[in-house]
Amino acid sequence: MKFIRYSNIWLLHRSEKQIRRQHNELYLSFFKHHCKACINHFCDRNNWFSVFLLVLIFFAFSSFPNLEILNFLDFNSVLAKTVVDQRTTNIAAIISMSLVVVGFLITNLALKSPTTIKLLFKKSRLYFTLYLTFSTISCFIMLSTFRETLNDFVFTRAVLAGTYLCIIILLLIGYLFRKIIHFTDDKHISEMLKKELLDEAKEKLKLQLLKKYSREIYTRFASRRCTQYEFQVSLPLLLSQNFTVAPANDEAEEKEDFRELKNVNLLLLKLYIHLQKKKQQSTISFKSMTLNETFNYNEDLLWVNDRKNGWWSKWFLKFCLLTAPNPAKKTALNTYRNEFDKTILESAQESRHGKLEVTLAAYLDLYKLKMHHQN
Repeated sequence: MKFIRYSNIWLLHRSEKQIRRQHNELYLSFFKHHCKACINHFCDRNNWFSVFLLVLIFFAFSSFPNLEILNFLDFNSVLAKTVVDQRTTNIAAIISMSLVVVGFLITNLALKSPTTIKLLFKKSRLYFTLYLTFSTISCFIMLSTFRETLNDFVFTRAVLAGTYLCIIILLLIGYLFRKIIHFTDDKHISEMLKKELLDEAKEKLKLQLLKKYSREIYTRFASRRCTQYEFQVSLPLLLSQNFTVAPANDEAEEKEDFRELKNVNLLLLKLYIHLQKKKQQSTISFKSMTLNETFNYNEDLLWVNDRKNGWWSKWFLKFCLLTAPNPAKKTALNTYRNEFDKTILESAQESRHGKLEVTLAAYLDLYKLKMHHQN
């Protein structure tokens, strides 16, 4: 139900809208963004099942309706029963030879590093090509097994659909070879690494701006109706008090529940504040909150007249929040930044001035990007 959260009643939506309005250069167009997301999903090495499911749906869907677009080739049932085994053998032979050539080309890359290999697999759509090929072979094997069981029309249409997939696989293998050959050029790799470095920096800037604007928007929203709580301690006050050392309260420690704040329903918060003020003339205090930051889930984010909230208020205020329990340590988006840092050190040690100049030029573009969006 994520589509419900794309409205101004949610803090995340308001913050992202503010970022898009003031930093539109950080975002792709609607069409490019969704195309990139779709390609990245199916090309991810962990999403093999999505590719297999897509192929299975394509075979099943093309087998029943008589789509004119699939009638480009004319198959009869006799020819289909002969072709189905040949297609399986042909694809298996082609992908085997392709993998041998790919392995040979990878050993001759201009820059060999884990980051470069990862970028190669991403740009060449290697995982998608492999998963599509293996899924098509699996479907052909199932068709071959049930050739005498399936209806002639259904069987013929399925083999025809598989033939079109074979053509697509050949095109993807050609695209794969073309991309791998590009990776034998040092200059081409440097350009792609630079682009990935800037894309990585844009994602980091989005996260930083999200924290900045979410805090500002929430503080501005709550300040219209409440008083911001500020913890202040003066030195004379500390010196005038008598403090004693007490043992830690295990019960209080157990009540701490640190979570990561993902979203806030501002409409429900506004309703809660309205009901509290209508019920009694009171002063409502609030703490500042920031998206994607860890906070104590059991602490009150709003309270009335310096009193601790009751169970109903606690439940309702927690209902206004969307959190991620037990946030794991996030790996920073520094993959390509670390690669460039490593390249600078190696180039300086080996006195490769040309390589050093290219890397520093990429850092200059990175600096300009950050200065433009952080000011």
